[in-house]
Amino acid sequence: MSNTPQPNPSFVKVLVAHDFTQRLRIPPYFPRKHRLNLPENITLRISSGKTWNVKLEKMQNNDHWFTNGWSKFAEDVKLGHGEFMVFYLIGQSIFDVTIYGQTCCTREIPDDRLIKVEDDDADHVRLSQINLNANDAIDKEPPKTSNDGASTSGGRALGTQNSPLYFEIVLKPHHKARVSLRKEFAVAAGLTGQESAGLEYLPTKRYQSVVLDQRSAYRLDMSIGWNNFRKTNGMVYGRRYSLVQSGKNVIKSRR
Repeated sequence: MSNTPQPNPSFVKVLVAHDFTQRLRIPPYFPRKHRLNLPENITLRISSGKTWNVKLEKMQNNDHWFTNGWSKFAEDVKLGHGEFMVFYLIGQSIFDVTIYGQTCCTREIPDDRLIKVEDDDADHVRLSQINLNANDAIDKEPPKTSNDGASTSGGRALGTQNSPLYFEIVLKPHHKARVSLRKEFAVAAGLTGQESAGLEYLPTKRYQSVVLDQRSAYRLDMSIGWNNFRKTNGMVYGRRYSLVQSGKNVIKSRR
């Protein structure tokens, strides 16, 4: 039996209908394929962590449509004709939404188009199958590592810039609630299939547990706990940070 983690159920919608800003029909095969009994009240979430409550209405022909609340979502994210969207079902009632422009590349929503989200907001989602209180995880003792902050394996230091166990990100507003790990980093660090990992910010020595969210076969995100880690350590948008694997399921971050 394969231990490969199963990706979240997902579907794609191309925005070509004349009324896509007023309502949106989900592919009829989607709930049948995954044997889903979708609820009436749905949450849509974009990469910044902003959420919208939308009604998923089931019609007499068993088609499902996003109706009440959808027009507000479409207006806020400025949906355009010819764009397409990918919806990932998280749990039973949350869809993470990625928007692709006519260039076929992901489209980030400019800051002035976003409804402002206060930085003190709590994480929007809790995964019931994971018994983790991320806000209580600060300052617990991290696993022991070598003096230079990197673990060793077979005498070889891990986490150098030429290693797949190292990568850098420039922190941006859409990283507020989650950060995607580079695929080769996640694979080399043995994080795929794991439910959580530890984060330590080297300048402050603070340690935090974060939930790992397998969005697809190619994407693994640090989610619950990341927002708290970012705020507690005063991480700044526009600044470059490095992530280094250090020990089993432990990631060290530094500027």
